[in-house]
Amino acid sequence: MDVVLPDPAWIIGKHALLNLHVVQRNGRTEIDPKSWRIPYQWQGCHYQDHDDQPFLLTINSGGGFVEGDAADLYATMEAGTRALITTTAASKFYKCPQGATSRETIRLKVGERALLEYHPDEAILFAGSRVERRTVIDLEPSSRLFATDMIAAGRVHYGAGEAFQFRALRSEFEVRLAGRPVVLDRLIAEDGEEVDALQRLWGGASHLATVVAVGAELPDRIERTLDEALATCSVATSGASRMGNVVVCRILGAEAWACHEAVFRCWRALRPHLAGKPARPIRKC
Repeated sequence: MDVVLPDPAWIIGKHALLNLHVVQRNGRTEIDPKSWRIPYQWQGCHYQDHDDQPFLLTINSGGGFVEGDAADLYATMEAGTRALITTTAASKFYKCPQGATSRETIRLKVGERALLEYHPDEAILFAGSRVERRTVIDLEPSSRLFATDMIAAGRVHYGAGEAFQFRALRSEFEVRLAGRPVVLDRLIAEDGEEVDALQRLWGGASHLATVVAVGAELPDRIERTLDEALATCSVATSGASRMGNVVVCRILGAEAWACHEAVFRCWRALRPHLAGKPARPIRKC
């Protein structure tokens, strides 16, 4: 794998960096931390399903992104490996009173016949924040993927509520198959007028979740199964679509817990076909 090195100009504690190498060893998949830089921390992984698949909880000890903070996570998965990557808690983007931007970059490369389940908690955009987020997942033709992305437009239950009080947002979630983009989701709101337009577009919802699944073994009409599973969730609106081996679900809701429930129902419907085992709640303590 190519290890990304820190820039000597980075300020200690302001720019987190983590390089991961996912390999087959000792009859199972193991994750090697090739390098890390605070506030990212490394505390190992666990095997929640009691099989050969590690569950990794990424830890950012900074507790959130203050003005000008950045975090870069890179992972390369070798052929035939399988891993689940999640977070210990929501990513919190705090206010940026001086006008600087907080940035998070995730770049994951999934090898042939490898399975990645990327299941982070939501990103919460606090009032006054300026946020850039970019997630890129590169797949090979035989790779399998279950990935999620969720954005909360502020602390909806703080005081009178902070939904859509952030200053600016540039968010990009991209999945590439053999180098070709198959999913590209961009949200751009660079001033107050565009933030207001985004709020109208969401139609009263304050949380947006996206689920992407890629796999050759996904059954026919799985999108209908997903629509039926989502229909009974407590979300404002949802829908599933399919193009070849790629399935995408979009979920809008007023509450984070409702979107998490909807995402779990998608995972429960998709995981048996991708991983050959049922979905279970992820242990984070």
